Amino acid sequence: MYPRFLKFLPMIALLLISCKALKQPEAEVPAKVEEKIVESAYVEYTTEELKRNTMASGLQYAVIEPGDGIRLRPEMRVSIHYSGFLEEDLSLFDSSWERREPISFVLGRGMVIPGWEEALSYLRVGDIARIWIPYALAYGEQGRGPIPPKSNLIFDIEVVEANMVELPEPFVIEEQDTIFTETGLQIIIVEEGTGELPVQGSVLIVHYTGYLSNGVLFDSSVQRETPFRFMLGTGQVLRGWDEGFTMLRKGSRARLIIPPHLAYGERGTGPIPPGETLLFDVELLDIQY
Repeated sequence: MYPRFLKFLPMIALLLISCKALKQPEAEVPAKVEEKIVESAYVEYTTEELKRNTMASGLQYAVIEPGDGIRLRPEMRVSIHYSGFLEEDLSLFDSSWERREPISFVLGRGMVIPGWEEALSYLRVGDIARIWIPYALAYGEQGRGPIPPKSNLIFDIEVVEANMVELPEPFVIEEQDTIFTETGLQIIIVEEGTGELPVQGSVLIVHYTGYLSNGVLFDSSVQRETPFRFMLGTGQVLRGWDEGFTMLRKGSRARLIIPPHLAYGERGTGPIPPGETLLFDVELLDIQY
């Protein structure tokens, strides 16, 4: 599940979901996590306890407990636990601790708000820190969801893990046939799967890598090493996904070429420009009926 502050996917939050991700089965909660959930309320610290570092952008951060791991840098896949608060009244608007799982994303891809990208560049694995983010580096004058317009935000975070990731290899599509649909979607099947085609309402488990039309990678479940789950035909993903996956059998590997009106339209989102055609290399790992 992706948090509310991710800029695009899912819609992941990371690019695909347009509403909340599917609820995952609840696992047994370790005592340490239970303690963190209880402590997800805002905690006051004295100025002696927290030394704020103020950046030129207006961002501030303070390390509460220093870690001893590697320094974070772009193209690392990082796992983070966090609780987010509105600065105005210190109310909690989101917490990975309460969902009992950290979030994972690749730094430097614009997958999170600018304030996170900047703040994490000063931290290392194991750090527990507080970040004060001005609204211009968060959700701006419009706000989003539970976050009102012009809201300055505060995050308490823990950097759980970080690893460098390699770029996935784009699928080889030369000499492959292209399926053109009436909506403008194009599907290039690189490897044909087996079994029945998925039906509306079935849960699909997929790996994907998304590229802009110029070939720039903007998101990849392969890099996160976490397959993506969604329910077909329920509007949880881009229209181009809902249409394209109806033509893929389990085990299929394909490229989906999605025109703007089946993706993010003339508005764009996050690193995706307005009117952008998107390319997804996808693999349908499993179908759950």
